[in-house]
Amino acid sequence: MRGFTFVLAIATVLLLVGLQSGSFEQSSQVLFDVLVNKFNHQALSQEQYLQWYVLSELRAPRMFMAMFVGALLAMSGCAMQGLVRNPLADPGLIGISGGAAAAAATALALINHYPQLEIGGQYLIALSAFIGALVAVWIVLIVARTPAGMAISSLILAGVAVNALAGTHIGAISYMANDDALRQITYWTMGSLGGVTWSKVLFVGILSIPIIALYMHLRQPLNLFALGENEAQCMGLEVNKYKRLILWLVAFSVALATALCGIIGFVGLVVPHIARTIFSADHKYLMPACGALGAILMLGADTASRALFPPLEIPIGIVTSAVGAPFFLYLLAKQKRGGAIA
Repeated sequence: MRGFTFVLAIATVLLLVGLQSGSFEQSSQVLFDVLVNKFNHQALSQEQYLQWYVLSELRAPRMFMAMFVGALLAMSGCAMQGLVRNPLADPGLIGISGGAAAAAATALALINHYPQLEIGGQYLIALSAFIGALVAVWIVLIVARTPAGMAISSLILAGVAVNALAGTHIGAISYMANDDALRQITYWTMGSLGGVTWSKVLFVGILSIPIIALYMHLRQPLNLFALGENEAQCMGLEVNKYKRLILWLVAFSVALATALCGIIGFVGLVVPHIARTIFSADHKYLMPACGALGAILMLGADTASRALFPPLEIPIGIVTSAVGAPFFLYLLAKQKRGGAIA
């Protein structure tokens, strides 16, 4: 209970700080005055109207998007680690991010080559990334399928191969693309919450609710997977059915987040370890904790991306990688020394 209270307090602080941070600074007093006038239906001055616009149309939507995306990525990482029984596993392990990036790079190159596609450019890129991620997972599942079911080792190896193919495709597209397309491809692969609108937040929110509910439903099967596949099957779990369900759910979650915000790495790797340390390895508590901590991590990363070097905004994928990569190296070093990874 103390852990959840602590998480709620951090989330509240980050929300307040995030609403004030960026190239256009807003003090707490100014925000309070604007909110009071707005909700009392009093007329806003020109300066107050600008303050309200920045707050309600620019910062608030991206902060809600950050929470949804962070929760989806963290819970998918928790599910992936539970499925393969490896604390170093990441949702990108099965080629989701690679497939999304390859498809998005193709769409960006086509949009630059055919200007008439710019009208629905954002939607084309998002749809291409989403489809690319799901196709990559479908290929991995086909390759990993055996007469006895789905082999985890084959799944990982197929994911490595698909990621390599996706990297080759992105390299070829980048080599042939013009400067504008190359700049856009590079920026997209770094991840960003810029340009988020309330319609996108509503779209992601509507889809996130059933996804999060399914992750909560999978807590007990994930606990059984931790015992081993044979033991889980002996205890009545339909192993192959739940493998497919978990993998497709992870694929859909990461594909949705990646399609709208680009590649945001290490959230699905780092957050489950933090959650295990603070709460428990029991998925009954671990899964909701990952959702809450994932939202908090993304809120913090978004705030840092806007506040570190204003008016310059750092792509959020760089911020999460700057935190996640050293943590990943620490986990590898700890595992090499034979220590137990939390």
